[in-house]
Amino acid sequence: MTSLGFGVIGCGNFGGEFARILNGLEGTRTAAVVGGADDSARLLSEELQCDTAASVEALVARDDVDAVIVASPNHLHKQHVILAAQHGKHVFCEKPIALSLADCEDMIEACRSASVHMMAGHILHFMSGVQQVKRLIEQGAIGKPIVSHAERTGWQDKQAGAGWKQDPAQTGGYLFHFIHELDLVQTLIGRAASVVLAGSWIDPALHASSNPDHLLLTMEFASGALGTMQYGSGFRQGGHFVKINGTEGAVFVNFKRSEIVVKSGDQITSFGINGNPDEDEDRVHDYRRAEGKVVFTSPQTRPPLFLRKPMEAEMACFRDVITGKPVAPAYLSLFDGTSARFSIATAEAAMVSLREQTWKQVKT
Repeated sequence: MTSLGFGVIGCGNFGGEFARILNGLEGTRTAAVVGGADDSARLLSEELQCDTAASVEALVARDDVDAVIVASPNHLHKQHVILAAQHGKHVFCEKPIALSLADCEDMIEACRSASVHMMAGHILHFMSGVQQVKRLIEQGAIGKPIVSHAERTGWQDKQAGAGWKQDPAQTGGYLFHFIHELDLVQTLIGRAASVVLAGSWIDPALHASSNPDHLLLTMEFASGALGTMQYGSGFRQGGHFVKINGTEGAVFVNFKRSEIVVKSGDQITSFGINGNPDEDEDRVHDYRRAEGKVVFTSPQTRPPLFLRKPMEAEMACFRDVITGKPVAPAYLSLFDGTSARFSIATAEAAMVSLREQTWKQVKT
C-alpha cells in the first residue's frame, strides 16, 4: 500500500491522537501538524518525528500532504476545510462540522467542486453496538419508532479562562459541541422535521449575556415520531442515555453503563456500546471517575481506550475511501453530507427557536 501523508490541524486531545494513529496505521503517516494550545504542536511533532508547519496555509500547501484532519476549534472548521479543499486535499472534519447550515453547505460544496472526499467525524458510527442497534431497528425489531428521549446532563463548576471549549461563540453551545446525540437519534429514527427549544439559567442575571445552563429540546420527525432531548451543566444528578420506544419494543442506550438493551416483543437482549469488553469497561470507569461532572479534555491528556479504538476505525475508513475503496453502506452518511447536514440543521433550527420562542422547521 502506498503511504499517504496526512496533515493535522489542531493538536489537542483528539487532533493529537489522530496524528498518533495515522503515524502507526498501515499505509499512512503524519507528515506535519499545526495549531493547538500550550505548545502542543511542537511537543507532538517531537513525539512523532514529523514537521511542525508554520501555519495552516503552509500545511495544506505541502506536496507530501494528501489529506488533512481538521480538529481545530469548532468555529474555525469552515475556513480550514475549505482551505484544504482548495489545495486538493481530502478532509476529515471533527464534529460539529460547522456552526451553521450555510457554512456546512459551503464546506460540502467546496469539497465536491475540488473532487476531494469530506468525511464527518461522528465517532458513534464506529461503535459496533450502535451499528447493531441500527440494523435491528431497520429490521423492525422494535416496530415503528414512535417516541425518543435523550439526556446529556451533569454538573460543571464555572471557571473563568478555562479555554475555548467553554466559550459558546467558539463551540456553538451545547447542541453543537455535544452534537453526538442529535446525530445518533436521527441516524436511528430519521431526520427531524421541526423543533422547539427552551432554556434556563442557574443565575437569572446571566440571561442576556450567555447561553442557557439547561436546554430542553422537542422534535417532530419526518416519520411522525416525537423526541425530546435534555442538555445541561446544572444537574447534580445527571444522566447520559438515549431511549427509543417503538410499537413493538424499545431501545435503551446507556452510556454510563456502556450498554445497549433492546426489548423486542417478549425478548430482551443486551450488548456493549463498543462491543469489546475492555473498551466498554473503560467507558464505565471513565464515567465513575468523572463523578457526574461535565469534563472538558486538555491537550495534555489522551482520549480513553473506548474512544481511541473507534478513532482508529475512523482513520482506517478514511484511508480506504481516499485510496479508492467503496464506502461501506454503514458509513455512507458520513461521506455524502447527510449526517453533517441533519445534525447541523437541527441544532441551528433549535437555537433559532430558542431566540424566537416558537416552533421552527428544520431546513432540508
